[in-house]
Amino acid sequence: MTNVDKRLCRLSQQLQDQQLDLYLATHTADIRWLTGFHHIFDSEQAHAMLVSCERLSPSGALRLLHSDGRYSGAMRRQSNGVLDCLDDDNKSTGEFLAEQLKRLVPTKYANWPLRIGIEADLPLRVWRSLIAKLDELGLPGYELVELDDLIFSLRALKDVEEVEVMRQAQGITDAALLHMLDYLRPGLTELEAQVELDFFMRQQGSEGLSFQSILAAGPNSAIPHHVSGDRRLASGDFVLMDFGARLDDYCSDMTRTVVLGQADERQRQLYATVLAAQTQAIAMLRPGIPAAEPCRRVNEIFAEQGGGQLIHGLGHGVGLDIHELPVLNMAAKGCLVEGHVFTVEPGIYESGFGGVRIEDYGVMGASGFDNFTASPKELIEL
Repeated sequence: MTNVDKRLCRLSQQLQDQQLDLYLATHTADIRWLTGFHHIFDSEQAHAMLVSCERLSPSGALRLLHSDGRYSGAMRRQSNGVLDCLDDDNKSTGEFLAEQLKRLVPTKYANWPLRIGIEADLPLRVWRSLIAKLDELGLPGYELVELDDLIFSLRALKDVEEVEVMRQAQGITDAALLHMLDYLRPGLTELEAQVELDFFMRQQGSEGLSFQSILAAGPNSAIPHHVSGDRRLASGDFVLMDFGARLDDYCSDMTRTVVLGQADERQRQLYATVLAAQTQAIAMLRPGIPAAEPCRRVNEIFAEQGGGQLIHGLGHGVGLDIHELPVLNMAAKGCLVEGHVFTVEPGIYESGFGGVRIEDYGVMGASGFDNFTASPKELIEL
């Protein structure tokens, strides 16, 4: 059984547990995960997939995909039995659903109320289309069941194939940092440095960016999601770089903070505090640890050094999307388990002065955190 088949089985079991006959997925990353299609999807939300439960298809769950002619040719080349239906006719998602129900729902179940799972954030126009087309079918009963993050939650547990491609993506990201350590110099603008960073990753094989790279210098490094601009790097600046390569649709994520020139005592203290916090947080990671516990420990370390609390989460899952489950923050529920891929990224930010963030990411293994990130973490003075 392939990894993609195993994913379908996991989803089918969830549908069975929740007594659902069908699930309608429209998020592109969810459909990418369910099909395993490579180098097909872009940023357009142009697809819808129906997954059936065994009550509708006793021989096994079905993957029924609606797309359009811009993508269907490439999909057919890769399908190789993955899809049970690929529809690229010019029709709405509601029309596609109604058409498949006519085919799937046998006459003998005429009095059978259907339960159809939908995403809780489904656009209103799509929901209205679904209602209109289902009403036209004249079904004796149906229910649209809103579900938060059904496939998103399943995606939190990564398989071996996913882990390997993310490890490779991080290799490109690590190489980019080494390049930037040679490239950074006073006089460059933040934007010039960011463009060089992004271009280098593409040269090394990155198929895109995990997110808009952050390169923040001096006081701007105290803004966690600063947008790079025309400020020129100067001697004595903190330079914070948060970036990631994308490979086969999967993301990497890393942050490093360096100093141009010689660091002063205040910079050294900030950096040492953040590094100690990250080191201790990673050391305590084991399968079964509550997801809030590492964040709590980081806040204790910050308090011991006279600092404040984390102003963002300690970490987040990474995969096809840059922000996935699990979430590591003080409000996090549940525990970290083997197969979770996530970041650990404590940061301290002093407005008007600068900030330090150190971020690694990796997978939770059987005995602890398997860190994909190979870049150095000691304070670097350029």
